[in-house]
Amino acid sequence: MGFLDRIRNKGAPATPQEADQLVLRQLVSRGADLTKPRHVLHYLYFADEIDARAAAEVVDQSEWEATVRPPNETIEEWSLRAEGYRVIGATTVEAFRAWFAQIALDHRGEYDGWEASAKP
Repeated sequence: MGFLDRIRNKGAPATPQEADQLVLRQLVSRGADLTKPRHVLHYLYFADEIDARAAAEVVDQSEWEATVRPPNETIEEWSLRAEGYRVIGATTVEAFRAWFAQIALDHRGEYDGWEASAKP
């Protein structure tokens, strides 16, 4: 059963951890070797530019690259996209989620999840 079929038939994942596990399973089903680093993106949203740029400074001090974008016709908030190449698995995505969620919380924003390429 595919990701969209699961949502249609059973509803969205109940917890962020369940969503993470679902994404990892989907990556593996598409042939991803999770022992190899791959391009990973994390998304955060903020009501104002000052908070978005302050959060980006924290992200940039790590080994992630942050990009801040202003609101547009489809996204009403300031967005921060963090990207890097990482090995991902149950433990790492949980740690990444917690770290980015804390950054969002510290800067009055919201963490909106992650995605990763199937191929390294």
